[in-house]
Amino acid sequence: MISPTEYIQLKAFARQDGLILGLVWVAAFACFIGSMSDASLQLGFVVGLLSTPFVVFYMLRHYRDKVLTGTISYKRAFAFIALTMVYASLILAAATFAYFYFVDKGDFFGTLMENIKMPEVQQTFSDAGLNPSEIEQQLSMASQSRPIDFAFSVFFEGIVFAMIHAAIIALLGAKRVKTENKQ
Repeated sequence: MISPTEYIQLKAFARQDGLILGLVWVAAFACFIGSMSDASLQLGFVVGLLSTPFVVFYMLRHYRDKVLTGTISYKRAFAFIALTMVYASLILAAATFAYFYFVDKGDFFGTLMENIKMPEVQQTFSDAGLNPSEIEQQLSMASQSRPIDFAFSVFFEGIVFAMIHAAIIALLGAKRVKTENKQ
């Protein structure tokens, strides 16, 4: 069990690291949006997405080794990672809301609809056993959502991913001091 002071410290470091991770995710989101007009930005999106577990593990190691002098329990590691990713999810949700409310004006879904109507894309969907007209219908329904709906969706998905990542990465990052058996 950790003391109230240690819990405050944990939250403070998780907020700082959550800000950094959130900025990585916002950059990846910007690359995803930008890839609608410039395909070379897809690489930035993929790198941002795939770097998440490595960035989080690095942050956990830094917190463990520099702040906690090399030891951290699984529970504390789990809490640190979960809080870090939840804070990052809040930042990404805010950026998502801002994008769809102030910037997008329907461009995102308009571009997706244009892409779905391309013959080669429709053929790909048909080859995969999907009905292109059903996908257009679902996309049309999704385009009617409010910006806050997208923000909540991003936030709640972030929480789910945070718990999954925290469970796995905390296993890898937890480290206890070995005690010698005294006889």
